[in-house]
Amino acid sequence: MPRQKTPNQRARKRKPAPRHGLSAFLPDAAASAFSPPPESAVKSFKLVFGIFLLPFCWVILETFLVLLQVDTLAGNYWRSPEFIAFGIGCILWLTLFFCCRCRLMMWLYVAGHELTHALFVLICRGKVSKVHISSDGGHILTNRNNFLISLSPYFFPFYSVLAIIVWALAGWVVGKAEPVNPVWLYGMIGFTWMFHLSFTVWMSAREQPDLEQNGRIFSFAIIFLINMLLICGLLIIASPTATFAGFGISFWENARSLFDRFSESAMEVIRALPG
Repeated sequence: MPRQKTPNQRARKRKPAPRHGLSAFLPDAAASAFSPPPESAVKSFKLVFGIFLLPFCWVILETFLVLLQVDTLAGNYWRSPEFIAFGIGCILWLTLFFCCRCRLMMWLYVAGHELTHALFVLICRGKVSKVHISSDGGHILTNRNNFLISLSPYFFPFYSVLAIIVWALAGWVVGKAEPVNPVWLYGMIGFTWMFHLSFTVWMSAREQPDLEQNGRIFSFAIIFLINMLLICGLLIIASPTATFAGFGISFWENARSLFDRFSESAMEVIRALPG
């Protein structure tokens, strides 16, 4: 997890931090309106926003199931060598995860977790001063932290991205002499994606500071939405019949009719109540 760098404690009083921007020209009472909101207010906002995202989580799940049914199962894409390789990779990892889980796997998970934190710190224009990795846990020291940085390991499949980069480099190095079979790429993505998914679910059920500091409802909503969007995106890219336009239309139709369908179901439940 990311940790903010803290200065050494000093016995003497610290000088008040200089004000910047508009607050520098206002009296103390007025300047306080422009100060960062307290942590409790931020957590309350995240809770409300997380609840607001829950219907979108349901809509994206519905849209994924439609995509899976219409463009994968009904379209016979599931019989393609690429889809079979992806499935074999998933099954192989699940077998290792449930039957042969060991400290090396935990070390690899922690390494990917902390390196993802570090990557998103750099993306957010922060600095990383230390990365600690062990099979018992890890952390990074940084001067910046936000919800994207703290939640990034739960929605960014580090080793799947690494597998894609390795495959692209292999294709660039030996592609002219002997093209790299994309089936191997799908197998690696299946293996590494299931690595990401299994550890994400397994670790999320435990106490995680990354999730607690943002609130579990907000954290799980963000993690679920981004993971589902990534899965749908990979499926659309891989399937010869699925399109992003079709996905967008399906998502809009599911979102537009959600309230009506929910209201109808609620009325049916009310009518079924005795009395």
